[in-house]
Amino acid sequence: MSKVKQNVMVPPLLERAEADPTHPEPTPSADAVVFQPLAWLTIEALLIALVAGLALALRLWNLDHYPLSDVEAGHSLTALRLSEGQLNETGSYSPLLVSLTWLAFLLFSPTDAAARLVPALFGVALVLLPLTLRSRLGPATGLLTAALLALSPTALFLSRSANSEILVATGGLMMIAGFFNWADSGRRGWAYLLAGGAAIMLAAGPLAYSLLIIFGLIVGLQHRRFSQLWRQGLALADPANAQPSPPTGDGAGTPADEPARLSPNVRRAGIFFAVALVLLTTAFTSNLSGFSVATGLFGDWLSRFSLEPRSDAGFNAVFLLTIYEPLLVIAGLIGLTFALLSRDLFKLSLVGWFVGAVVLDLAMLGRPVSSLILTVTPLAFLAALALTEFLTALRQHGTWANEGVILATGLVITTFGYIALTGWLDRVCSEGDAFCQYAWLQSVAAASLFLVVVAFFWFVHNDPAIALRGLAATGGVIGLLVAVGFSTRLNFGPLEHLAYQPLAGLPPSTEIRDLVETLTSESSFRVGDQHMLNLTLVGSTPSLLWQLRDFERISQVGTLTESAIGSAVITLAPNEEDFSLGESYIGQGFALNTIWSPVGLPPKELLKWLIYRSTSQPPQRATIAVLWLPYQRL
Repeated sequence: MSKVKQNVMVPPLLERAEADPTHPEPTPSADAVVFQPLAWLTIEALLIALVAGLALALRLWNLDHYPLSDVEAGHSLTALRLSEGQLNETGSYSPLLVSLTWLAFLLFSPTDAAARLVPALFGVALVLLPLTLRSRLGPATGLLTAALLALSPTALFLSRSANSEILVATGGLMMIAGFFNWADSGRRGWAYLLAGGAAIMLAAGPLAYSLLIIFGLIVGLQHRRFSQLWRQGLALADPANAQPSPPTGDGAGTPADEPARLSPNVRRAGIFFAVALVLLTTAFTSNLSGFSVATGLFGDWLSRFSLEPRSDAGFNAVFLLTIYEPLLVIAGLIGLTFALLSRDLFKLSLVGWFVGAVVLDLAMLGRPVSSLILTVTPLAFLAALALTEFLTALRQHGTWANEGVILATGLVITTFGYIALTGWLDRVCSEGDAFCQYAWLQSVAAASLFLVVVAFFWFVHNDPAIALRGLAATGGVIGLLVAVGFSTRLNFGPLEHLAYQPLAGLPPSTEIRDLVETLTSESSFRVGDQHMLNLTLVGSTPSLLWQLRDFERISQVGTLTESAIGSAVITLAPNEEDFSLGESYIGQGFALNTIWSPVGLPPKELLKWLIYRSTSQPPQRATIAVLWLPYQRL
């Protein structure tokens, strides 16, 4: 063989062809073709199935782990009244969430899990939608985006709570995926996805108008490029629109006297949008007032910019992202830089979505806590862009002897520093025990040692890229472990720790279940049935009404009258001692929800809360329901 062939691995078939070009390889006959029944089963397909299964399992498992909050119970009660044929109100609620929850109640039963089923399924759809954008993102970035959303603490928690914002985010992502895919292929299905996403957004909740404004600004700033995409989609959908036109100064393309015709597919998508909007807002024509509620969502959106406090208002997105999504924040900001430098229209749209959502969130003082999902969604895309670039560089230039050693060393040192830090946090130090008081320096020393290791590889190889890749690999693995830990504590932790989670808003208390258990046991003892006790409510909250939905003899009054004497009574009071029904009744207070904030915590307690999401400072009892039971048997 020649010198060139000695340095190149030549496949046997190619070698034979080069040796004897006059005898080409025979074409295999149909009988010789090897049948491959699992040709579709690729590594990418397995990873997609893994991410989809993980997202579905995490969002559906133990959905009733926490009781419904007031916001969740408000939507659920509206759907329950609709299922019972008693809905005659036109107040503020999510028409789409009520319509689909009503359907879930008809298919199953009105339980906490059924009330959260619709957001959970939309949360799964939110995870899977990035996979439809692989032509724009690439397979690796789309899969990483889906994985980040599947494991995100905030995306998981908001998918497991009955809120309209997860529906809005899913509808917005459907619009983006539908438009870009339709523009690239002209296929009818993508136009329907775009139309369906728009209908879902407008029927879901008031935060839809935040996305509409953001999308409108993005299209306005990049009008020329979006116009070209629109004409490209029309041309692919209908060849009659593909006729060449002379260029114009602004790149408009089609001359004014020959406008591009709308294809039949686009017109059908418009009809599909109108029909879907009506059906989704009216519970498939079972709640005709839902359409008028949907038209009033814009006013609700405007009211959230006022300075008046709202019960469902929460912390801003910048604070919540910092304490719940450190991996997404760091990687997302790097990905934002990559997106700006790429000048790609789709990536720039993600940047516009993220920046616009943050700005509107800061301006909207009455933002609901679940509005964070509108910021997390584009941030996951940007983080996946950065992680894809990093993994590509690591695969091309990284070695186990360099980046691998840095990663292993960093994980060992981080484990030691974490154990030292948590040991100091759990220990009560006396005033004279200086060693105990300054034990946190062990963690600082561990972090410093790791930086020394990184600097060592930098100077030994005289290549900062090796040190930075090793540092990024260590940070990525630690960030993933932190996200899993935060997600576990937030979504599956004990109920008494939910009060320490700012993302939970005004969470239900552990005592609300104690109240229901007391009532059912007393009802069984006094009247022989768990839900037939005569019960009078002097004031109520949505979560309380939801918990008492199975009791059949409930009367709600503004003030207690003599006619209610002799029945069980529940009153709402700031303190359980502020109200009394006399010596013939015995009362016990139950907290319905709790209030807590990390603001003002001492440094050590604040650090302990950041790690454990719990502190030694108990939350305050926000709303107290006092259950009064007469001494005599009813």
